[in-house]
Amino acid sequence: MSDTQTNCAYRYTVRRGDSFYLIAQRLNVQLRDLLEANPTIPPARLTIGDVLCIPYSNADTPAQECPVCPTPNPEPETPVYTCPANRRSVVQNGQTASDLQLRYNLSWHTLKTANSDKNLDALQGGDIVCIPAENIACPLPASVTLGDAETLQTLAEKYSVSVGDLLKANPCLAPQDFKSGVTVRLPD
Repeated sequence: MSDTQTNCAYRYTVRRGDSFYLIAQRLNVQLRDLLEANPTIPPARLTIGDVLCIPYSNADTPAQECPVCPTPNPEPETPVYTCPANRRSVVQNGQTASDLQLRYNLSWHTLKTANSDKNLDALQGGDIVCIPAENIACPLPASVTLGDAETLQTLAEKYSVSVGDLLKANPCLAPQDFKSGVTVRLPD
């Protein structure tokens, strides 16, 4: 760790739309100080997921919690989806996101990705939503802990993987071991 990195008030994980300038403005630190605290990160190549050292605004300031940092294990960034005009639909009174999923055979992830600016749990008649032509791939977690009533079969169905692939990915588990509370590795 360099000398500048030991003077971090906290760490900040870069999110979509961030720049050194915007981060400095939002966190009320001098742009020059932010750049000096992160000499190994080229300003023109700031990437989502980069972890920046946010310097103290005063050398005597004690460490504090980051006011805008994401949780330690943030959700993966959702890709930006641009909706073509011919894929937009007007929500009917009483229609829900589940109704749209069933009608168009779409996953929740696909509907949410295409409509990231909308609260899908509170759709109202007249809202315009994007209906993608096909499902958007959803990244799988590396592992999951089975909940109540989850089994090998329900897990395979939930993540659209075969029972055989689940068994191969978990060579120490027998089929009957797939029960509540067990952590299971998902196939790659």
